[in-house]
Amino acid sequence: MNRRVNRHSFVVQLVVGFVALTLLTTLMAGVPAYVLTRLQLEKQAWLNVENARQSTLSLLQAEAGRLVSQTTLFAERPTLQRLVREQNQADLPRYLEEFRRQSGLDLLLFCDGEGVPLAGQTELGCDTAVSPTYALIADRPALVVGQPVNDNLSDASLGTAVAGLWLDDAFWQGLSASTGSRQRLHLAGDSPMPKPQEITRADGRRAYADFVPLPPEQTPPLFYLEIALPVDDLVATENRARLILAASTGLVALAGAALGYGVVRRLVSPLQTLTQAADRISQGDLLAAIPSLHEPAEVQTLAAALQQSQASMLRALEESSQARNWLNTLIQSIAEGVITFDSAGTVTFFSQGAEALLGWTRTTAVGQPINAILPIAGEENVSFLDYAPPPGQKRILRVYTHGGQTTLLAVTGANMVPPDSHSVQVALVLRDVTPEEAVRHLRSYFLANISHEFRTPLSTLNASMELLLDENEALTAQEMRELIKPSYLSLLSLQTLVDNLLESSRTEAGYFGVRKRPLPLNTILTDALNIVRPLLERRRQTFSLTEPARPLTINGDPVRLTQVVVNLLSNASKYSPLDSAIELRVSQRGGSLRMAVLDEGPGIPPDELGNLFRRFYRLEAQDREQYGIGLGLFVVKTIVAAHDGRVGAENRPEGGAMFWFELPLVG
Repeated sequence: MNRRVNRHSFVVQLVVGFVALTLLTTLMAGVPAYVLTRLQLEKQAWLNVENARQSTLSLLQAEAGRLVSQTTLFAERPTLQRLVREQNQADLPRYLEEFRRQSGLDLLLFCDGEGVPLAGQTELGCDTAVSPTYALIADRPALVVGQPVNDNLSDASLGTAVAGLWLDDAFWQGLSASTGSRQRLHLAGDSPMPKPQEITRADGRRAYADFVPLPPEQTPPLFYLEIALPVDDLVATENRARLILAASTGLVALAGAALGYGVVRRLVSPLQTLTQAADRISQGDLLAAIPSLHEPAEVQTLAAALQQSQASMLRALEESSQARNWLNTLIQSIAEGVITFDSAGTVTFFSQGAEALLGWTRTTAVGQPINAILPIAGEENVSFLDYAPPPGQKRILRVYTHGGQTTLLAVTGANMVPPDSHSVQVALVLRDVTPEEAVRHLRSYFLANISHEFRTPLSTLNASMELLLDENEALTAQEMRELIKPSYLSLLSLQTLVDNLLESSRTEAGYFGVRKRPLPLNTILTDALNIVRPLLERRRQTFSLTEPARPLTINGDPVRLTQVVVNLLSNASKYSPLDSAIELRVSQRGGSLRMAVLDEGPGIPPDELGNLFRRFYRLEAQDREQYGIGLGLFVVKTIVAAHDGRVGAENRPEGGAMFWFELPLVG
């Protein structure tokens, strides 16, 4: 069965290209040679025309010279002169006719001295010039010349002899036989002389023709002499050259096609092998063997490149698979939950983060409606899809978990088209913002209550200052001390509050730092007790200090460590009842200093122990009143941590609480 040739195949295109290149090369070599030969032949032909022209003119001049010689000879014949002197009208015509036949002249005439024809062809006329000239006589072209006849005896003028030659076909055939060209005389008339050109004769033969004006000195001339050289041999030579060129081109094309087909087959055969391997790879057989070829060198390079490409592709697929697995592992490991659902609202993906947030397992959640997975808390007759965020936006939603608890989630939505699907799915990223919401509420509560913390001491200061200004002359020294003491306590409270706010702000801004130096512990204790003593006295609380007998030295920031002790003592005073006891115990544990503040307050609920040192966190006192803004213990932990120490709190078995911190000792 004959297979249909695929004209787009590489083999066909290479063979066609090879043949085309061969033809083009042959034509580029043969056509210029053919054109050059043709131009050379044509140039030679025109050169032959020019030679024929020169030969024709030379022969015409020779005929004119012969005509002059014959006419001169006739004019000098004694017989002619005698017959003229004797006026012998009977013998004179016979003599002229006899001389004309013997001399080969076509025309001969004798005129007397008055220009009257006496004998011969009278159509010549007696006014012919002495020089040979061309004339139209009785509508026939002729070459004529005149010659005066003088008496040899007396040298008297006897008349004029006029002779001529017919320029007829016989005349031109004689010239053609001598020159090898064909001559033809044309009456000029008023038309300009033609230029050299190629003409086609009446018999269909081609010729190159040139034209000569006759007579040359006359303007305009009377005749145009056409000198034509047949170029049949030139045309035949040109045709033979064209035929040879076509035949050689065809033979070269056939030889080139055969040679090209063999070469192309030799080159393409390994390419077809590589193509088959590439087809198998494109159909999914990524491990299809690619043969190693050794020749030609380019195909060997191509085979090696394909092998490298296959190896690179397999590596890329492996890396892509690893990246996909890594991405899936990453998505599964992040705390945020990721859920996707299709256009029908059915869950198609459920990450481990979503499991931790919502309490659903992946196997249970996938395939469930998204409205069942994320039910809106506190709303009836509404679904999650009613509140779903638009693509690229975020919404805060409170939903029920699988266990029935409520949680506050920040839900961000995005549209995507999975690789194995053609429909758009929605991806949700869930983040638990319950702690952030609690902090936000706590900050709001802080901003709402900080004014109260400032207003109370400021009101005390205002009242005391007002009494001092109004009653200063009537007040005794003791009464003035009683007014100044609350003012001092108010200033102390404001200073502690401002210090804690500043330390908290520095910590949040990242500018918190300490300036450590060796210092005795007694310095810190003395400064702290001087600050806190008025507060203890106002609440009628007793204070006791237990410390080692040997003075201790620590490496720290005196201002910041004093603030730590002040915050702990103030905190114990605020949360302890009136007339209670507060104790400060200082001890050495190995290379560390331990300082503990013990009070007789209500103690700390066990579930709150882990939150005491958080920012803005506060415990309620026995009278349900909350003190401070929740920064004192946070500042304590921050300063102690900056000194490479640690803090803690615990309940006392006998009641009350104990707050402690440890710092490394010097030496």
